[in-house]
Amino acid sequence: MLMSFVSVKERIHTLDIVRGFALFGILIANMIAFKMPVFSEMGSLIDGETLPEGGLNSTLTLLTNFFVDGKFYPMFSMLFGLGFYIFYSRLLDKNLPATRMFMRRLVFLLLLGLAHLIFIWSGDILHTYALTGFLLPLFIKRTPKVIKIWAISLLLAGTFFFTAVLLISGWGLNLSLNQGLETRESIQAAEMLAASVMTNGSFGEILSYRFWNEVLFILFQVFLIIPTILPLFLIGLYFGKTGMFHDIEGNLHRWKKVLWTGLLVGAPLVGLSVAVRYNLLDMPAYMSMPIAEGFNTLGGPFMMLFYVAGVVFITRKKNVELLLMPFSSVGRMALTNYLMQSIIAVLIFNGYGLGLFGEVSKAQGVLIAIGIYTVQVFLSHQMLKRYKQGPMEFIWRKWTYGNRDSGSKAA
Repeated sequence: MLMSFVSVKERIHTLDIVRGFALFGILIANMIAFKMPVFSEMGSLIDGETLPEGGLNSTLTLLTNFFVDGKFYPMFSMLFGLGFYIFYSRLLDKNLPATRMFMRRLVFLLLLGLAHLIFIWSGDILHTYALTGFLLPLFIKRTPKVIKIWAISLLLAGTFFFTAVLLISGWGLNLSLNQGLETRESIQAAEMLAASVMTNGSFGEILSYRFWNEVLFILFQVFLIIPTILPLFLIGLYFGKTGMFHDIEGNLHRWKKVLWTGLLVGAPLVGLSVAVRYNLLDMPAYMSMPIAEGFNTLGGPFMMLFYVAGVVFITRKKNVELLLMPFSSVGRMALTNYLMQSIIAVLIFNGYGLGLFGEVSKAQGVLIAIGIYTVQVFLSHQMLKRYKQGPMEFIWRKWTYGNRDSGSKAA
């Protein structure tokens, strides 16, 4: 099973297409964080969230809220869990110390993620993946049924926990405002300072500001995020254990169930999230934003499953698979392209680059994302003509295998 799992072309292309698709969605979702203060949501906890001016900007905001936000990082997370299963199984098949080598792999990811978080951008997910990944070996010997139970239970518990933390934070902020311990003006002044530093600051000034105002907070709250990431990893591990990507045709009944469950559960939850976010249900802002995030945290993974199953079904047709191969090129260099997205974006928006922070509309942000991704498609295609993998993937493999590496396809 394992050797055919590796050699089946369709399966490899399908996974790479899904991975490339995830990177495109992540870039569009991240664009608002690249061009706005990271903690600008504090203003939304006070006054609620409103749609931007202009019909096109408003429409794109609603569309990205419903179809993109919170759907593609779960896809990337699911793929991480699936990648763990593939990596671990291949090492066991070669009689190599799978757990120890996986831990080496995670240490590299943790160090890289921390460097990305501190020196480039505060939205890094790699350090969180690495820390969460240390828990995965605990599940590798579990049956698919047990893994599914854990995934569902943790998804529900993690969503409840995350929503509760946001509600408490919103309630605390509202209480501070009512008691005069905090003012709208001070919050607005903090957001203006952030925008000023990010737009006009040098690399050193932005680095210092981000470290004291963003990075330390992110590192402090990372363990609050792990309960929402682990169940997504376990979904990928479940897919690996059941062989659903290895034998797509033999698992069509499972994929149909994934498709319809993802749509019928995910779409209503995400719809509720959008309705609550823009106060269609008329509740206080300090409640509406956390509840909207909660609905999306639960509904987003189900929509992700709908997307993944959709890709699986449409790529069964060879002509469609060929049409989607540009996504595959980007997906084969996922780590390199993820970091490249951050580097390009900060050079566009930060003061040491073009300084467009806070100056770009929603529509312009989407166009920039499409432009960046188009460049990545071209560069990935050209690089993979000459090399088997991207530069960061090569370094990661060398770190993982050390002297054992001899160009092994197991990387």
